[in-house]
Amino acid sequence: MYRAYWQFYKSIFPFIAAFSILSLLFVGIVCGFLIFTTVGLLIGFLGFNVFYNKNYYFYFNLGISKLKLFQTSFIINLFLGIPIFSFFIFIIFFLFGDLQIT
Repeated sequence: MYRAYWQFYKSIFPFIAAFSILSLLFVGIVCGFLIFTTVGLLIGFLGFNVFYNKNYYFYFNLGISKLKLFQTSFIINLFLGIPIFSFFIFIIFFLFGDLQIT
Protein backbone atom coordinates (compact mmCIF):
# COMPACT_ATOMS: atom_id res chain seq x y z
CA MET A 1 0.00 0.00 0.00
CA TYR A 2 2.83 2.41 0.85
CA ARG A 3 4.42 1.75 -2.51
CA ALA A 4 1.32 3.11 -4.23
CA TYR A 5 1.56 6.38 -2.31
CA TRP A 6 5.25 6.64 -3.08
CA GLN A 7 4.63 5.88 -6.76
CA PHE A 8 2.04 8.64 -6.90
CA TYR A 9 4.40 11.09 -5.25
CA LYS A 10 7.14 10.20 -7.72
CA SER A 11 4.66 10.97 -10.51
CA ILE A 12 3.84 14.45 -9.25
CA PHE A 13 7.31 15.39 -8.01
CA PRO A 14 8.67 16.63 -11.39
CA PHE A 15 5.82 19.14 -11.56
CA ILE A 16 6.43 20.22 -7.96
CA ALA A 17 10.17 20.54 -8.46
CA ALA A 18 9.93 22.50 -11.71
CA PHE A 19 7.45 24.98 -10.27
CA SER A 20 9.41 25.34 -7.04
CA ILE A 21 12.73 25.94 -8.78
CA LEU A 22 11.15 28.63 -10.94
CA SER A 23 9.58 30.26 -7.91
CA LEU A 24 12.89 30.14 -5.99
CA LEU A 25 14.41 32.36 -8.63
CA PHE A 26 11.84 35.06 -7.97
CA VAL A 27 10.82 34.93 -4.30
CA GLY A 28 13.75 33.63 -2.22
CA ILE A 29 14.36 30.60 -0.05
CA VAL A 30 11.76 30.97 2.69
CA CYS A 31 8.90 31.80 0.33
CA GLY A 32 10.22 29.09 -1.99
CA PHE A 33 9.86 26.55 0.80
CA LEU A 34 6.28 27.64 1.45
CA ILE A 35 5.53 27.44 -2.26
CA PHE A 36 7.16 24.00 -2.43
CA THR A 37 4.99 22.62 0.35
CA THR A 38 1.68 24.24 -0.59
CA VAL A 39 1.24 25.68 -4.07
CA GLY A 40 3.80 23.29 -5.58
CA LEU A 41 1.73 20.36 -4.40
CA LEU A 42 -1.35 21.82 -6.05
CA ILE A 43 0.62 22.31 -9.28
CA GLY A 44 1.73 18.68 -9.02
CA PHE A 45 -1.87 17.54 -8.75
CA LEU A 46 -2.86 19.74 -11.67
CA GLY A 47 -0.05 18.27 -13.77
CA PHE A 48 -1.09 14.75 -12.82
CA ASN A 49 -4.70 15.53 -13.74
CA VAL A 50 -3.66 16.86 -17.14
CA PHE A 51 -1.07 14.26 -18.15
CA TYR A 52 -1.87 11.11 -16.15
CA ASN A 53 -5.59 11.41 -15.48
CA LYS A 54 -6.37 7.80 -16.37
CA ASN A 55 -3.89 6.56 -13.77
CA TYR A 56 -6.32 7.49 -11.00
CA TYR A 57 -8.16 4.23 -11.73
CA PHE A 58 -5.15 2.33 -10.46
CA TYR A 59 -5.35 4.12 -7.11
CA PHE A 60 -9.13 3.83 -6.93
CA ASN A 61 -8.84 0.06 -7.46
CA LEU A 62 -6.49 -0.06 -4.48
CA GLY A 63 -9.07 1.80 -2.39
CA ILE A 64 -7.14 5.08 -2.29
CA SER A 65 -9.13 8.27 -2.79
CA LYS A 66 -7.81 11.55 -4.19
CA LEU A 67 -8.05 13.07 -0.71
CA LYS A 68 -5.82 10.34 0.77
CA LEU A 69 -3.36 10.81 -2.09
CA PHE A 70 -3.29 14.54 -1.44
CA GLN A 71 -2.85 14.15 2.33
CA THR A 72 -0.08 11.60 1.99
CA SER A 73 1.67 13.64 -0.70
CA PHE A 74 1.53 16.70 1.52
CA ILE A 75 3.20 14.81 4.38
CA ILE A 76 5.86 13.33 2.10
CA ASN A 77 6.46 16.74 0.54
CA LEU A 78 6.82 18.35 3.94
CA PHE A 79 9.26 15.72 5.21
CA LEU A 80 11.34 15.94 2.05
CA GLY A 81 11.18 19.73 1.90
CA ILE A 82 12.48 20.44 5.40
CA PRO A 83 15.92 18.78 4.94
CA ILE A 84 16.29 20.00 1.35
CA PHE A 85 15.63 23.63 2.19
CA SER A 86 17.64 23.42 5.42
CA PHE A 87 20.57 22.28 3.28
CA PHE A 88 20.03 25.19 0.87
CA ILE A 89 19.93 27.68 3.72
CA PHE A 90 23.10 26.18 5.22
CA ILE A 91 24.92 26.36 1.88
CA ILE A 92 23.89 29.98 1.32
CA PHE A 93 24.93 30.89 4.85
CA PHE A 94 28.24 29.06 4.41
CA LEU A 95 29.02 30.63 1.03
CA PHE A 96 27.85 34.19 1.64
CA GLY A 97 28.19 34.46 5.42
CA ASP A 98 25.11 36.61 5.89
CA LEU A 99 21.66 35.15 5.58
CA GLN A 100 19.21 37.83 4.61
CA ILE A 101 15.72 36.47 4.29
CA THR A 102 13.71 38.38 1.72
